[in-house]
Amino acid sequence: MLYLSLKLRQKFYKMESIKRDGMTYKNHHQTIFITLFLLFFVTINVFAIIPDTTYIRKPEWLGLMYKDLNVVTVDNYKIATWFFPAQDTISDAEYELLNGEKREYKPLFDKPRPTIIICNGDAGNMSYFQLSIAYALTKRGFNVVTFDWRGFGDSTPFKMDRNYLCYTEMLEDYHAVINEVVKQPEVKNEAVSVMGWSTGAYLSMITAYNNQNVSAFIGRSLCTDFEDFIPLVMQVKGKTRDQLIVPDDFPRELMPAKIASKFTKPIFLINGENDLRTPTWMSEKIIGLLPDTTHRELMIVKNAAHGGKEDPIMIAFDEFIVRVTDFLTDTE
Repeated sequence: MLYLSLKLRQKFYKMESIKRDGMTYKNHHQTIFITLFLLFFVTINVFAIIPDTTYIRKPEWLGLMYKDLNVVTVDNYKIATWFFPAQDTISDAEYELLNGEKREYKPLFDKPRPTIIICNGDAGNMSYFQLSIAYALTKRGFNVVTFDWRGFGDSTPFKMDRNYLCYTEMLEDYHAVINEVVKQPEVKNEAVSVMGWSTGAYLSMITAYNNQNVSAFIGRSLCTDFEDFIPLVMQVKGKTRDQLIVPDDFPRELMPAKIASKFTKPIFLINGENDLRTPTWMSEKIIGLLPDTTHRELMIVKNAAHGGKEDPIMIAFDEFIVRVTDFLTDTE
């Protein structure tokens, strides 16, 4: 089995100490993990459904501890899901002994922990950017969950039209994952957050609004609604209207701009200052529509756009991880 070489790990590690809940974690925060994963991520910012069924790496490559969850939707689709408990970084010697095999599943904590569920966008799969985020946040005391939509990764195949922006069934996939996650003994049920980018951002906000098990929402490059979003994509990407199809049964009435005035859960939005597809005014509009009592945060990243090499999370990764940690700690 292929895995990230020990020499590369040693070359790019910089040691950090992170204190949370009275405990100090060693965080081998590795530049190469972020760099390699984000370079792959550059190629999948497409604004069209492009399922990727091949994993470009597995958590074993990073020495991440995880387990597979058995997630099945109401219409009997299996949703591939990885559950990463809060964990410390293994030593170089321990990593070498693994030889690319799965790490023994022994969570760091005996008590339930806050959990972040990360959904994908409209292309790629959970072996891309999600693993970088999981690596960083599990070192800060959070459980992290990643999953693949039906038709993506190892989830049950599902025929998709590449001219569609999304599928309504994705919302069912999301709910199935959440409903299984909250059954896990490692999970603090009153502290389950959802995170997504672009397509995954509005699917996450809809899910947070509808699912009582979700306590907070984190979104990068969130659009307001299709009426605002589609004309911008047509202009910026040179697409025609029939290349940007919204399913007839998709709940348009639940798009972010439609539900923001009733959204009461903590919300943290991230946007690139140069984003032409989901401009900063969209995030600002959502923030402005929220009830006065709703906890909100907005992070505008300089010199960032929508995705790819200009992804705001990629450009400000360290700050993003710190902001997410503080946001969830403050609202727990």
